Amino acid sequence: MSFQVVPTSAQEYVLIQITDTHLLEQPEHEFVGMNPEQSFHEVMTHIQQHYPQADAIIHTGDLAQAPRPKTYQRYLHFMQQLGIPFFHTPGNHDDEKYFPFHQENPQQPVLIELGDWRIILLNTAVSNRVDGLVSTSQLEQLTDLLEQHQAHPTILACHHHPFEMHSKWIDQHKLKNSQAVFNLLERFKQVKAILYGHVHQNSSNFWQHIECLSTPSTSVQFKPCSEQFALDAVAPGYRVLKLKTNGTFETVVQRLEHINHLINTEISGY
Repeated sequence: MSFQVVPTSAQEYVLIQITDTHLLEQPEHEFVGMNPEQSFHEVMTHIQQHYPQADAIIHTGDLAQAPRPKTYQRYLHFMQQLGIPFFHTPGNHDDEKYFPFHQENPQQPVLIELGDWRIILLNTAVSNRVDGLVSTSQLEQLTDLLEQHQAHPTILACHHHPFEMHSKWIDQHKLKNSQAVFNLLERFKQVKAILYGHVHQNSSNFWQHIECLSTPSTSVQFKPCSEQFALDAVAPGYRVLKLKTNGTFETVVQRLEHINHLINTEISGY
């Protein structure tokens, strides 16, 4: 499945990544002292104020904490009002039965053509599992897409992290076949970055020519380098990528300046 997005500028394209909204069935509901609907809306307001010319938004999974039809319908209605092309791929908390896939086959990668750039969304969610996997069929389709678009700088996006975060509890739930993905990517020099969520924190790792970037959640954050599950008190955020026409990019993580949430950092699970 492919989509074409017409850029607002010929000089550079602005791509926004949001992730791990963890929306509940009712917008007023809270967990761990935070209202995820409120913080999500605050993040989106920040994006509109600071990046009014954003070309596209991608959501890298765990759209819902309560994966019910009404949760997804409310999300879609809200995003459609923004007037910005938006795309999403599921996380381990999402439910494949109700998730608003862009394509009939959930195992088909989604290709977004943004000017000279290509963004490919992969589904790493596995039913009834917390860890992730890129299926064999997706690997085959990804190979075909990368062969067809070798002339275009490319970004991959998925939910699960391919690199260890040095947090024992979350690293049990990483992308299980990340080495197979990297083996595939070794001959495709047009791939510039891999974006992912799942870990609720900012990080950057390089694998050869590819920068691998995790992004803060729009809801609660996980404390880095923690042996046991632990929440952090830092603010929700999102990632901005400015894609250049010469095939390079710049990226920055933005966080809300003020949050009015009292996070319960004492809980032992999410």
